[in-house]
Amino acid sequence: MIPAAPPLLSCRSVPELTLEGPADALLRSLDALRQVRDPDVPASILELGLIESLRLTEGEAWLRFVSLGMSCPLSDLTADAAFRAIQAVLPDTDIYLTHDHAVEWSPRRASVALRRRLGWVVED
Repeated sequence: MIPAAPPLLSCRSVPELTLEGPADALLRSLDALRQVRDPDVPASILELGLIESLRLTEGEAWLRFVSLGMSCPLSDLTADAAFRAIQAVLPDTDIYLTHDHAVEWSPRRASVALRRRLGWVVED
């Protein structure tokens, strides 16, 4: 039996996450965000590419999500879970979450590993 060909994937289409701030605090925050799971897809919000940027300054954290669309009821739940995850690792930090409505989520934002695991085909 001939194995099926892998789905067509492109590494070039995966956007980069913008990170700014002290390395230790960024690493703790990213580890916490990896534990935040999407309610619909068996993956973390980082794997799905739902985070556009994370910027940490003295006493503040700025987390920017990509838009899931105005009609997505789960975006508030996901944002709340992300807020709580960062709050747990940076307890003395003011946390600001925003949704970047100029950037729409699509499967292209997901990691290549996740797209392979879920069988998502993405063409350039």
